[in-house]
Amino acid sequence: MRSVRCFIAVFLDPALRPQVVALQRHLAQSGADVKWVEPENLHFTLKFLGDVEESRLEALTKRLQACVGGVDAFELGLGAAGAFPRIQDPRVIWVGVSVGRQPFVTLASIVEETMKAEGFRSEGKGISPHLTIGRVRSGRNLHALADRLSSSAPLEGTMRVDTVQLVASELASRGPIYSPVAIVSLS
Repeated sequence: MRSVRCFIAVFLDPALRPQVVALQRHLAQSGADVKWVEPENLHFTLKFLGDVEESRLEALTKRLQACVGGVDAFELGLGAAGAFPRIQDPRVIWVGVSVGRQPFVTLASIVEETMKAEGFRSEGKGISPHLTIGRVRSGRNLHALADRLSSSAPLEGTMRVDTVQLVASELASRGPIYSPVAIVSLS
């Protein structure tokens, strides 16, 4: 049976992409070896599902509609840049959330519990709303990257979160290719 690599996410409003791209360019000037996320792929992950049998996608879409259909739309604001596990040892570069943190955490918790009931493994960690903008590939120039991260001004701008997407992710040599399986509206 064919399976599809999937995740559930909120995609960044296209109007906010230019400032994220400007931040990526600023950080790239550090000379660090980072794979930057393509502008059209920028998203806030709610739940990574992994490989899902194609035959389950319709039922998962219905479950997603049922669980988020009663959640109110909300505003989400971009914040400061940071890194996991920490700025001085960056592996994942991200932009945090300045507005709408609690509604996002609530939405992610609802999705997590629903998908857990569908047999998907629980993450087992706290929810930290963030927009991944790059992944470090090697140790080259990490000190310069950390300096630029530390001195970067917080981003500004808000977006309305009124849809959630179930997304198929195909891994390709030039980067992942994302295709929406379903777009589900919030209340």
